[in-house]
Formats: sequence, structure tokens, C-alpha cells
Amino acid sequence: MIDTQESAILFQAEDKIFLLDIPYSIAIAQGNIAPCKQLEPTTAEPSLKTQENKSQRKQLLSCSPAKEPFPSTEPKKPNARAKVLESTPISERRFHSELILPLVRDSLETIRAGIDGDRWCFTRVVPCEEVNEYMVPDQPPSRKRRKGNDSTFLQPGPDGHAKVLDKPPVILSSAVPNIFETLSELNVTKNPSPEAAVIQIGTSHETTGEYLVPPESSFILCELPIFKGPDYRAAHELPIPGLSQKFNLILMDPPWPNRSVRRSGHYTTNHYSEMDILTEGMREILQAYSYRHEDMTQLAEPQGGSQIQSQQSIAAIWITNAEKSRKAAYHAMSGAGFHVCEEWVWVKTTQHGQPISALDGLWRKPYEILVIGKRELNVDALSSAHETHDLTAVSEAIATRRVIAAVPDLHSRKPNLRSIFEKIFFSSGSSHESYTALEVFARNLTAGWWACGNEALKFNARECWVDDTTKNWIPE
Repeated sequence: MIDTQESAILFQAEDKIFLLDIPYSIAIAQGNIAPCKQLEPTTAEPSLKTQENKSQRKQLLSCSPAKEPFPSTEPKKPNARAKVLESTPISERRFHSELILPLVRDSLETIRAGIDGDRWCFTRVVPCEEVNEYMVPDQPPSRKRRKGNDSTFLQPGPDGHAKVLDKPPVILSSAVPNIFETLSELNVTKNPSPEAAVIQIGTSHETTGEYLVPPESSFILCELPIFKGPDYRAAHELPIPGLSQKFNLILMDPPWPNRSVRRSGHYTTNHYSEMDILTEGMREILQAYSYRHEDMTQLAEPQGGSQIQSQQSIAAIWITNAEKSRKAAYHAMSGAGFHVCEEWVWVKTTQHGQPISALDGLWRKPYEILVIGKRELNVDALSSAHETHDLTAVSEAIATRRVIAAVPDLHSRKPNLRSIFEKIFFSSGSSHESYTALEVFARNLTAGWWACGNEALKFNARECWVDDTTKNWIPE
């Protein structure tokens, strides 16, 4: 795997509490698409020496960090609040008030006591005029399509869905730009080089879009058959067309049903009636692409190398704060033979460490949760035992919860947790384990990982990045 010396972690306490910078975590994960972090404000015109040092570096465009918590949307009258509480299952109230809220509150205090100053993120690079809906979080997008968006180039098949054709993988060159007329020409696409590659969409005379592909990364740009129902999926040999290998880590950020997001149109989500289909689809992906015990016993240590092939089999699913999505993630994992062992809580804060909304909010909570599962040796026995637990029992049995505080970035942009996954699961003493990873429903690529989804190249578009010496941006 690609090894990076720089870190987006601003603070860490015993591998349980982290303060992470989101744009920098994504930039670091690009390998040698080199980022540059800054804790202090910069000028719009760097010195000559600074320009020379950063001439090959790029920064990820972001939005200004929240300076104050968002305006409250909570019910103001006691009767209205009581009505909301009555409609919320007791198990759900207990989960948030007894398990998550105290953990989050104590973790934020630990971070405040452990950092120098009161700044909870690196300085960000934002456009001169922060008016593009792509750059402003929590605002509905305009009808104008952003040039270079993946969906512009995906060509649907006869059933109305973009397809991955049955043809050999596209191998990219890192020495010269890789030119294609449309993104639909890309099937399974690999960059085997230790250097970044460039994809140009258009012709040699006119480029309509450009994408930066990190070293040793691969992607499949397609709409998954996961939402088409059992009959449609039964006609496909694999849950992800064109992908047949197995992975030590599978990370998913599913398009959960969300009424507010559906109304805003930020990205496609699913209706609550499709929750069972989504659960079954996630289970099928985990079953098809995760290592089982019999697979792990065949993995041998490379001769003469300090790295060893990991024998971990990890599943990670981002969920919403709705009980239905947590239940779906638990069931998808247990149905695929995974034991839910950890939950990582991403706490969203302002740039000075305040939660972006009330910790005890009823309608809006300042955190999202990543459910982590591990495949154990006796898969069948564990799966049967785990299925007998109800939602409350599984939640209370989780041995480890970690907190990752981070100032929110663009809407729907998650922190890249590669460095934390490697710290927790893929380090063996002083050595670093070699592992394979797949991100499903990805919106950006990660060096050394696979990614799939119809937005896998979204934040790898050239327009999302700037050279440090350019002047079409201002530092936050």
C-alpha cells in the first residue's frame, strides 16, 4: 500500500479520540497528488521561496469552516418537544442519550484540553466568490449542471442505467494524459503506477473534463445493480459488474433514505420502501468481496519483504441517525458473517470546537456514525448467534466506540479515514500490513484502493484542485 508520512490528524488520544481535518485527509489519501497543510492564515500571493517549495503541490478546494453553530431547528414549545419524544422509540432515545451523547461530550472536552489554541482545522482554500452551490454546504443546488460532473458523461444502457461493459480493464499511463471521448469508455480502470495519472475527456484539441487518478488506485464508474431487486440482481453474476477480487476492508457510504436531502436534490437517495433492497444489496457485496477464513489461510507472507498480507476482514458502513439505517447496517453485516464490534462517531464542529448543533437535538444531531464489523473464524455460528440479538442488545454489546471530531467540509463530503483504519486494523507491531480496500458509493479515489459508484470521480475532477501558486482562490 501507499505510505504517507504526513498526517491529517491534529490530535489523538489513545487511538480512541481523534481530531481530523477533512480536506487534508482527502488530499493526503491521494498519494503524490501532493497536498499542503496550513494552520495559520496565508496571503493570496505566496513568496517566491514558498512558490518554489510548493510548485508541484495541489490543494483541495473546500468551503469556509463554520464559525458558529447552525441556527436551531428544534421544536421550541414543550408540547411540540414532548410530541417528538413520544414518536421516537425508547431504544433510539437511549442509544443517543446514554451511549453516544456522554461519549461525544467527554471526547470534545479531551480535545479542548489537549490542543494548542482554539483552531480545530487547517486553513482552507476556497474560491474567491463562494457562490457555486458545489462549494456551499447545506444549500440546495441550482439547476445549472456543473461542468465535468460524472453523470454528464455516463451513457445509459437500454434499461436506462449506465452499464459496465464486458471488456478488458483500462490501464492508465502516468507518463502522458489518457484521452477518452466520454467517461462511458472507461470500464474497470486501473492506475498501476506509483505516480498519479490524468484522464482527459474530450479530444486532443478540446478537453471538456479532466480527472486526477491517484497512484495504484482502481475504479469502476457505474450504477450498481443493488437497487434493481432480486430478479435483476439474479441475472448478474456479481454484485459489482466487472469486479471479482476480494478485499480486507470494504467501506460503504450508502444513499440512505433522507427526506431533506431528497428535497434539496444534492444527490440521489432511496425511498424507505427500498430499505430491504439496500440491506440485501450490502449483504451481497460483503459476501462476494470480503475474505473468509478459508481465503485467509491461503495468504502467504511475501518472501524477503517486511510487509505481510493482512488477514483482517473488515466491513464499515456509514449510517444516518435514524434507527432504520442502523438496523439495516447491523443486519447486512451479520447476514454476511460479520460481528459488529465498533462504532466510530464523526462529530461535526465549528472551527473553534463547538458542535454544529445541540448534542441532545431531536431533529438534527451533530454527528454521523460509522458501523464497523469484523469477520470471525466461525462465520456460520457467529452469524446465527448475532442474528438473535435485537437492536438494543447489539448496540449495548459493542465493545469499542471511537470519536473523530472534524469541521464539516462540502455537503456530503466525508472525512477520509484511511490513516485511522491503518492505525487501528492494519499495523502489526512496528511493521505495516499490506491490505486491500474497496470503497462502495465512493465520491473520490484513494491511493492504493479500489472505488466504485456513479460518482467515484466526483472530487477527483481537476477543477476541485488548485496549485498553491494560482491566484483564482483565497485562503479561508
